[in-house]
Amino acid sequence: MGVFMFTVLVMGGTEFVGKSVVKELIVRGFQVDFITRGLKVVNFDGYHEHIICDRHNQEMLKKYLMNKEYDYVIDVSAYTKEDVEMLLNSLNLTSLKKYILLSSGAVYNDNYQVLTEETPRGWNINWKEYGLHKKEAEDYLFEEKIVPFVIFRPTYIYGKGNNLYRENYFLDCAFNEQSIFLPNSKNEEQFIYIDDLTNILIAALTNEKVNGKAFNVTHPETVTWIELTKIFERITSKEITVQQIDEEIITALNLSVRDYFPFRDVPYVMDISKLCEHELPVPKIDLLQGLQYSLSAYEKGAFDMKEQFPHLDELKEKICIFE
Repeated sequence: MGVFMFTVLVMGGTEFVGKSVVKELIVRGFQVDFITRGLKVVNFDGYHEHIICDRHNQEMLKKYLMNKEYDYVIDVSAYTKEDVEMLLNSLNLTSLKKYILLSSGAVYNDNYQVLTEETPRGWNINWKEYGLHKKEAEDYLFEEKIVPFVIFRPTYIYGKGNNLYRENYFLDCAFNEQSIFLPNSKNEEQFIYIDDLTNILIAALTNEKVNGKAFNVTHPETVTWIELTKIFERITSKEITVQQIDEEIITALNLSVRDYFPFRDVPYVMDISKLCEHELPVPKIDLLQGLQYSLSAYEKGAFDMKEQFPHLDELKEKICIFE
């Protein structure tokens, strides 16, 4: 057994972001433990310990963690203040150098075109409880200051291993020659590729300048839904028929955009100046390159997530009839 640089605990590890972080930490020579509920098969090796535990069970957490020592914790599965509080109350904090929370751009109030870290946070009608709970988790860290911490607020995360029906929604429509239904808006969006996000999270471990701060994380490229569809046309060499759906139609049918589309139709653009000022990596992978990677995974048949929209065809038909 070699000598490891540092020991890291990752909350999560068998889905998308958590899995990416664990695997990259292993490659870089960290000793890695990770906690999941054990519902997914672990199909990689090189880690120190996979702790099967429900993070919402305080007694279980303390049982598994109090006698362990970690240099760092990367938490990609916390959604509430209680999640963070319960974990920190279960850890042996004597050796812990830093706790990293993966939060979300959903913490910001609505009606702001470009989000900075100083944009007011709070209830957002588009993100509802999800954003509010993430904000409360952040507030706990800011107010209690139990350990050195850093918070990251990404826009939409995409890429290899994505367990949400997002890229595949567009790819399914392209390859099955189905019309793609888009919100009829010109809202601009930003995305971050999974590898870029992973690199930033790991870079923050040993960067002392970031302690006690929150950072927006995204690739600076902005696109509308139409522009995003054009990128999918380019990488698939397929012409995609687009139907833009007016908000009035969705309202009349008592539906929401999320009933037929895998993203929220709201502006999602961030300023990342603070990220650059604190010597953290700037996301490099643009949508064309990142979606080409996603296409490669799609062609291997790695993901079939249509069950996340089980009534999509039925809804599309309903919308067409109404129009």
